[in-house]
Amino acid sequence: MRISDRWPNVSGCEDALWAVLGLVVDGVYSFAVILVADLGIEGTWHMAGMRGTGSRTVVADDVLVPAGRVAATSPFTTADRMLYSMTVLSPVVGAALGALDAVGAMFASDRKPFMTTYNRMGESAGVRQWLAEATQLVHRAETTMLAVAHEAYTTEVSENEGPRLHMDLADAARDCRSALERMLDLHGASGVNTANVLQRNWRDVAVGSRHPHLNPYFAVERYGTVLAG
Repeated sequence: MRISDRWPNVSGCEDALWAVLGLVVDGVYSFAVILVADLGIEGTWHMAGMRGTGSRTVVADDVLVPAGRVAATSPFTTADRMLYSMTVLSPVVGAALGALDAVGAMFASDRKPFMTTYNRMGESAGVRQWLAEATQLVHRAETTMLAVAHEAYTTEVSENEGPRLHMDLADAARDCRSALERMLDLHGASGVNTANVLQRNWRDVAVGSRHPHLNPYFAVERYGTVLAG
């Protein structure tokens, strides 16, 4: 069949050999596997964070695709949706863990809080509290993500249980965002210096945690709908 269409936000399209793209064939939702070399790529990914994902727009202009590379697909299961959500959340958690590494390096250095009499960062009780809170938020996000992954992998998650897990994942993303804010507080303005890796972690978490799969207000809405019967 010949295909002409546009698909925005296709992550990894600049590096992949093949693209798996959704389309409707005779009223049936299907997937087509197409060589990226046969597609055009438009540079539409102009984002403050997650720049390395290369999530640009791919374009098919009357591309001939063998019928054997097009297949109807069944609706996504709850477990499928959990998987897709975790593929988004995992790099957000990873960036937050990377930010903790950057903060740990700062604490190991001879840096001290600006405009204070402290000789090093760890001497301040307020600094220690912010460090503890940031660390706890990141580790809670990681623990939540792994718990949801385990439940989705080992049990058959029902449609009614899905919203609860979705809300857990959305909360984990928000934990990462809150943790990065505390870490930037610890660094001060130097944390957003373009030479500082922390600003990249901060931007990546800010963008990645706002992916539709991690939408917090829809997670609350759906969970509340289930609880209310």
